[in-house]
Amino acid sequence: MRKIIYLFLFTVILLNLLPACSEKDRFLLKGELTDSVSFHEPILVIYDDPEAKLDTIFPEKGKFTYQLSPDTLTLIRLVNKEGQAIPIFANKGWEVQFKGTFEKPDLKGDGANQEFQEFLKSTAALQGNEKAEAKEAEKFIQSHPQSVVSAYLLDRYFIQQAHPDIEHTTKLIKPLSGNVKDSRILSVAMKSLPTKDLSTITHLSYYSCKDRKGKYISWNSNDKHDYTLVNFWASWSPNSLTKRKELEILVDSLPKNTLKVLNISLDLQKEQWLNACKPDTTSWIETCDFKGWENQLVKQHHIDRLPANILVDKNRKIIGTDLTGEMIKQKIKEKQDEKKKEKEKKA
Repeated sequence: MRKIIYLFLFTVILLNLLPACSEKDRFLLKGELTDSVSFHEPILVIYDDPEAKLDTIFPEKGKFTYQLSPDTLTLIRLVNKEGQAIPIFANKGWEVQFKGTFEKPDLKGDGANQEFQEFLKSTAALQGNEKAEAKEAEKFIQSHPQSVVSAYLLDRYFIQQAHPDIEHTTKLIKPLSGNVKDSRILSVAMKSLPTKDLSTITHLSYYSCKDRKGKYISWNSNDKHDYTLVNFWASWSPNSLTKRKELEILVDSLPKNTLKVLNISLDLQKEQWLNACKPDTTSWIETCDFKGWENQLVKQHHIDRLPANILVDKNRKIIGTDLTGEMIKQKIKEKQDEKKKEKEKKA
């Protein structure tokens, strides 16, 4: 009887402790959109670290709650249907309130989120002037060496540029505290920053876009495909059109879910682009921002001719560039063999 009583008391205590533990480990975001047009529009949640993935929030009358259990400080992005993004810093036990619109967000809450709101206030009157915002970002970084917001601003305004000033960026990073330099946010960003010879970019830069139906596309490590080939082409480039046909055959010849092709067109005219496109499938996606050679990835990865391609894994790690069909097959086989050997070692 005594054992039963002890077991009962232990169960009651455990049940009382569990909610506290879960609240201690969770991150909670509460949102309220003040733009009635967006009240029921879904919001994408983009995780870029430690692995890329997507989630979706469905507001009810503009209000929503979202929670996760991060193992350490994590950066997520809230993205609306227009592609506007708001960074949110999530950590264990933190709570954040987001009120307003994507153009004018008001963030209140724990940790870095309050500091990011300070930066937003300093740029509110700049009306999207990128150069002026970069100056404010530099001021913030210099005055907040212990804030992870500085890591985000470094990535946003100094690393994710077509031609990053490596020397200047390095100077901005140097005074930062150890925890900021070692943060996932900055370590992931640094992987897309080349050295002075511009040849050591190890990861594809963060990129998101819309397909022909306006659906927002971003990297997702939960995607069933093991590899993605980012294929740069244009309807006015005969060589890139020939390459596309080869890629279609290649995708069909590989086992299901092995390779996905993300076609980024450098077209400027929508009608010409659409006429040259083929139907989208899970393994073949068409996108175009109509910026031509000014496309973000084109500039950041120094694409100067067509056709061109970049083969990456689920976490955007670059496996090869400007590959032929046979070379793509060989690279994939090499990676699959490496994974097989690693599993055998662990077994």
